[in-house]
Amino acid sequence: MNMSLSRTENRRRSHAIPPWRWALLIIGFLVFLCVAFFVYVRSADSDYTAEERQAIRIAKTEAGLKEIDGTYKHVWEETVWVVAGTDEQGEKWMVWERANEVVKEKLSGGYNENQIVSQFRLQHPGTNIVRILPGWFQNQPAWEIRYVSDPETKRQAIDFYQFQSGKHLKTYDLPGK
Repeated sequence: MNMSLSRTENRRRSHAIPPWRWALLIIGFLVFLCVAFFVYVRSADSDYTAEERQAIRIAKTEAGLKEIDGTYKHVWEETVWVVAGTDEQGEKWMVWERANEVVKEKLSGGYNENQIVSQFRLQHPGTNIVRILPGWFQNQPAWEIRYVSDPETKRQAIDFYQFQSGKHLKTYDLPGK
């Protein structure tokens, strides 16, 4: 005896999701995840980029810089934005933006990055430098050099140098490892 399916049973079987729809759903979900990740990263970075744009604006309006060569956020005793750039005459400047003042120094009037690295290398020959950053230390413009102080344990230290004279101000041995 040959039995045929009822209309209801036939309809139930035809409602299975075909493979191309599964693929479409999976692709749509992956696109959603990518967009959500992009929006998350963008919003997490928005405060930093807004602060950076503000620092550049201040350096141009209050310190007279026309071209910006770099911006640095230095956090130690206080948060300071440092903006490097040139004025209309082509003179290179460093601008330290503190909460209550803007300090502007000619780069030629102090130690530039290459000079401070050379001085550091004289005191610490063969040392691996991790990072060099202009900053603010002991109420004055400074250079921060982070380096590996013990290659065996990979322990790090930070040296601070005065911007104007290159004088060593202080060393901090970092805990860990």
